[in-house]
Amino acid sequence: MTEVPMVPDHMFMAIDFVESNTFRPFIIPVAGLAMGCAMMAIPRTSGTAGKLALYFGAQSFMNIFMGWFMRTHVPMSRGGTLPNGQVLLDDLHGCPLGFALTAVQQVVSFFCFVVVYSCLYFTPYKIRPKKITSLYEVLCICLFGCVFALNIALNNFSRSYISIGLNLVIRSCLSLTTFLTEQGLAKLGLYNAKPHKPLEVALLVAGVVCAAAFTLAKILSVSDGGQPDSSMILGVLVCVLSLLCGSLNMALAGVLGEMKLSVYDTVAYTSIPAALFLLPLVLFFKKPVTGGWEQVFETSLASDLEIFLKVVMVTPRTLALLLLSGIFAFTYNIVQLSTVQALSPSSTAFGGNFNKAALVLLTMIVPALQVHSLPGRPWIFIIWAAVLGNIVAFACYSYLQIHDKHPQQTESIADRPEVQALVHSSEQVEGKEGV
Repeated sequence: MTEVPMVPDHMFMAIDFVESNTFRPFIIPVAGLAMGCAMMAIPRTSGTAGKLALYFGAQSFMNIFMGWFMRTHVPMSRGGTLPNGQVLLDDLHGCPLGFALTAVQQVVSFFCFVVVYSCLYFTPYKIRPKKITSLYEVLCICLFGCVFALNIALNNFSRSYISIGLNLVIRSCLSLTTFLTEQGLAKLGLYNAKPHKPLEVALLVAGVVCAAAFTLAKILSVSDGGQPDSSMILGVLVCVLSLLCGSLNMALAGVLGEMKLSVYDTVAYTSIPAALFLLPLVLFFKKPVTGGWEQVFETSLASDLEIFLKVVMVTPRTLALLLLSGIFAFTYNIVQLSTVQALSPSSTAFGGNFNKAALVLLTMIVPALQVHSLPGRPWIFIIWAAVLGNIVAFACYSYLQIHDKHPQQTESIADRPEVQALVHSSEQVEGKEGV
């Protein structure tokens, strides 16, 4: 039997596949997707359990794919030759394209909508976008799209500097910052804030305190000679900033909910304005370069446009992953909206919180899923206590939110402002590759 030699390109892809831990992190989301699809195909399990299983698989897959793309995958291994003839001394890790990635996702989502709209045009399932009839509606859509894009872009930006386990823990504080944003808008007469019980506020504060303890422990556990990692601190600060934008995005979703835009309406009307809003940041904003890309640029600062052009030149196949992320984001939005419509906004939010908690815990428990080794004592004890406290606090808060919902409510779920908040939530691109 003649042995077929492995050509260099295939060998490079195999090395990339192994060294970047490509396969291991995707085991759980692929299993979740397979289980969800199987359960949806069986009438007895196609209800709540099947939909939540499918939602877990879809959200986990999107999370891990984005974290892998931004920070851990290896577009070029050490020893590779750059276009200028220079030999790489270390692996390149991830593609730090936070703003450009978000802009590309918006454009790809728009074209995905055009394709779906065209395919369904002559069918009973034809999409009928809501007609925009006033300048006020145009301004609202543009404002919402810009805030939404900034929320996602800053979150993607932070993933280049911090692990997505840390990113997810910080993003779990969205409930408290949204509550504070709603109260601030209510003081200005722009929002009808819902009353919160003292116990709910206490649980939110407890969850945030645990998240802060987790963040501090992570920073100190990787300090070099007592000096905190400046890149990690930058990532944490940007992630907190994205959290504030996410809170404003959620609050605006409630304010603009009366427009009753579906997920297809939102993609059709906000994608292009959002991409244009991010264009100046893509072109002119220079940020620290990490992941070994310093050697490629021979400088510590570069804009997303410079990084994008260099990525296309060095590893053209990465462009396909960039476009694929837009298709994944669009598909995930559809799965998320379908889950909300079939269940309820509160139940879906609780499911999303459970998904994030499960991903963080599994990464800490299962060695095969750990991209980075866990820190030693005493930080590991603080991290465990903080994670468990964060999960319990926000789980109890979500339970109270569901319990307070009147069981006899009959309004259309698809038209609720909370649905729009969920649809446009930054959850759609949250990634994960290990605490």
